[in-house]
Amino acid sequence: MEIRNISLLLNIPLLLIGFFLLNRGAGMLVDGASSIARKLKLPETMISFTVIAFGTSLPKLFTVLLAAYNGYFDLAVGTIIGSCIFNFLGVLSIAGFYRPIRANRNTALFGFLGLIVSTVLVYVLANYNIEKQAAFHFITKREAVVLCVGFVLFMTYGYFNVKHHHAIWFTETTIEHTFYPIWFSIILLIIGVFGLVAGGVLCVDNLVDISRKFHLSQRFLGQFILSVGGSFVMLYWIMIAKTNQSKFEVSNLVGQNMLNLLAMLGIAAFIQPIAFNPSFNIDLFILIGVSVLLMLMLWLGKKLTLNLWKCRFLFLLLLFYIVYLFVR
Repeated sequence: MEIRNISLLLNIPLLLIGFFLLNRGAGMLVDGASSIARKLKLPETMISFTVIAFGTSLPKLFTVLLAAYNGYFDLAVGTIIGSCIFNFLGVLSIAGFYRPIRANRNTALFGFLGLIVSTVLVYVLANYNIEKQAAFHFITKREAVVLCVGFVLFMTYGYFNVKHHHAIWFTETTIEHTFYPIWFSIILLIIGVFGLVAGGVLCVDNLVDISRKFHLSQRFLGQFILSVGGSFVMLYWIMIAKTNQSKFEVSNLVGQNMLNLLAMLGIAAFIQPIAFNPSFNIDLFILIGVSVLLMLMLWLGKKLTLNLWKCRFLFLLLLFYIVYLFVR
């Protein structure tokens, strides 16, 4: 049931409970799925690249899907595009204050080129063959299939790239992994899914109700509140990364942005055709500009490294982007 016109004193606690349920639900689902995968003796690289990497995006994915399903298209699209920009400007700049951020050659060239092409693809699919008088464009199921196919191709390349470099993404420790009984893993999966659904409903409905109270646009709430929340998860994983994994930090963020643009938007549009507000085109151009800038910064100076002064410049751009979100 949709939340409407309740007190702000209830909106805030319910919103926080929603964020908690989203993250705990994702954690339980990842624990259960990882345990089952290890029981089946799947390679650790495959588990890390699929189950665990996708698990960090589950809270945002469920929120986007629920927002799109209920017709809150600006909230869904704003979350997707805003998260991509905050991942690059926010996560990289803040993490770079503590240590240099490194990248591998494939990510610094092919990864960013793939992201730029994907962003252009989203722009074309959302805007082509549309009457100029239309206030909204639509991403239909046909375009959704194209986006999902693009993500499958990227994942295929990414998996073999990770396997070639023997990288384990998102691994916190080197201790022996915990194995749960199958029945307990299934319970974790079920509870995790319920947590994700309940948390997503609470977050979306309370954010929409807050937008009505203060006349805030869903676009702003998605691009700022939900985007920042999702990027904090990525910041946490990068801050705990071990030294021998640090060269995959930029790869993780590029992968997350490809997941946002292609998979999240594609799945959401396949479930429910998404009305695309043309004002988001500006943000797509910003994402392209930031991607090109990062690619150049990685190859300038000390190659394949974002040092302190580069991260300070990214943080300055982040502040400008936040101001832009507030004043537009």
